[in-house]
Amino acid sequence: MNEIKKEKESTISSGNDTAEISSSLGAILPDRDELFRILDDLPFGCYVLSPDQMVHFWNREASKLIGYAPGEVIGKRCAQLPFSCSFVSGDAIPTPSCPAILACRSKQVQTMKMFMRKKNGDSILIRNTVIPLKGKDGGVSEMMSLFIPVTEDPYNEDLMRDIYEVATRDPVTCLPGRKYMESYLSEELERYKRTGHPFAVMYTDVDRFHDVNNQYGHSAGDDLLKEFGFRLRHYGRRTDRFCRWGGDEFVGVLQLKSEEDVRGLAQRFLQLSKNTEIVVDGQSISCRASIGITVVRENDDVETVVARADKYMFLAKEEKGDRVVTDEDVL
Repeated sequence: MNEIKKEKESTISSGNDTAEISSSLGAILPDRDELFRILDDLPFGCYVLSPDQMVHFWNREASKLIGYAPGEVIGKRCAQLPFSCSFVSGDAIPTPSCPAILACRSKQVQTMKMFMRKKNGDSILIRNTVIPLKGKDGGVSEMMSLFIPVTEDPYNEDLMRDIYEVATRDPVTCLPGRKYMESYLSEELERYKRTGHPFAVMYTDVDRFHDVNNQYGHSAGDDLLKEFGFRLRHYGRRTDRFCRWGGDEFVGVLQLKSEEDVRGLAQRFLQLSKNTEIVVDGQSISCRASIGITVVRENDDVETVVARADKYMFLAKEEKGDRVVTDEDVL
């Protein structure tokens, strides 16, 4: 039996088709307990689950890599486990795209690079191969997952977010661009749905920006946008995130302790709504900003929460006084 075990581990380590491994194991080791004993000694993570996503086996290497003991995982469905599986892009993997679901439905081996959340809160990038195991009736009776870390270092989400922010940074304002903010908003919405921790979205537009471009040139318009980006960072807090959404429009995500914090935020950004001034060839050019701020709601997605803040921004343009409109002004 030890010779069989060594032969199987050597085959897996060499990178041969894991589907062949599973069929060989099934033929040589019809005894389930003996199969699990061998899988427990594998040098990489392994778990076995049924078509209803119930975990029936979790090996020692999986415990080492992810941090959960077998007793914390076995007998639970994947949806009950805090693995927060996500694509390499950082987006959560929806149920239809789960490699185990795909393997079960297609009866084909599925391999995917993905992130799993460890017990200590870090995320680790893994290569996950899920093998459908056939039962006596020819259907899929279980799925076996074999996974290894793509890197030995834990995935630092904050560091990767910072890298992504720099990579998508707008060269004029030095703020990140729209794609970064859409990704960040998706993460914040997921966190809100998981924890209930609120946040607000701010949408702001520089008034008369096109007039400045037409009258003074695009260089003056760029200087105005730079100044506005500076003022956003100045009046924002360390936990807030801002981006240049496009043209003269900016979007921010503002962290809240409670929904009532919006009152204080509105007062803070009143200063931003007042004249932003630059000097071009000795001549002062000033513009005001119109600002909409809304708190996230239970059924929001990226599109709806941004659209509502955008709507408030247009309402603010119609105001003669303070140009900040929040949920309290509308509801």
